[in-house]
Amino acid sequence: MRRPVLVVVLLLGLAAAMMPLEDRIHAERVALKYGGTPVTLAMRDRVGQGMAIGLLAGFRGVVADFLWIGNHGYFERKEWIRMYRNMELCTTLQPQAVTFWDTGAWHMGWNIAHAVSIDPANRTQAEGLKRQREWQNKAREFLADGLANIPHRWELHHGMGMLYWLKFNDHCQARDFFRQATAFPDAPSYCLRMYARRVEDCDGPQAAYDLWKQYWREGNPIPSRDGIDLKSVMRRELRRLEERLNIPAQQRIRA
Repeated sequence: MRRPVLVVVLLLGLAAAMMPLEDRIHAERVALKYGGTPVTLAMRDRVGQGMAIGLLAGFRGVVADFLWIGNHGYFERKEWIRMYRNMELCTTLQPQAVTFWDTGAWHMGWNIAHAVSIDPANRTQAEGLKRQREWQNKAREFLADGLANIPHRWELHHGMGMLYWLKFNDHCQARDFFRQATAFPDAPSYCLRMYARRVEDCDGPQAAYDLWKQYWREGNPIPSRDGIDLKSVMRRELRRLEERLNIPAQQRIRA
């Protein structure tokens, strides 16, 4: 009897010793929002039995990739809701995947929103515009969830800026998101131009001119990682704004 009792005591002691480690791992996963989603019955039903086995085996990334590929079929068949739910599921499985968030929002705000606006099933043009706005709102909510999960990537800030600029015609909100994108060291230099142009639209040409003057004096505020000659861009923008503001020749920046 002593040996079984000893084994049980050892197992209980090992389990007690592992609990702090498991708690710490769980806390880290929650803090990072990475891989902490439980495989529920509802999720198993959504992905199918075969893929559920992959989830239980720990292959979340592989399952998410397969699900993402399936979006193309939903798009061709115009199954917008199924496509939307599938994209949601992909981001649930892989909340740190920038591509899922960024491309998913693009599909909603651009592709699906346009498709529903010209759907022959719309009884009136107003109905088409209403459905279009609903999908643009979904794109905004989707990107907001993405930013909550991945606040440290420039792509989602840039994507939200594009959405506010081109779909909601809100230049001031777009300006703020483009500014946030430029703050990241790996942001491409075109984010700077996007930001400055939205400053011009929101705050006026003088504010944009002051911003470009500041950039010119600082040198290269963002390293060029996309093949753009930022000096030429700054020079061109300064000249354009000086013409627009009728800046006297003696007061213009020598660029």
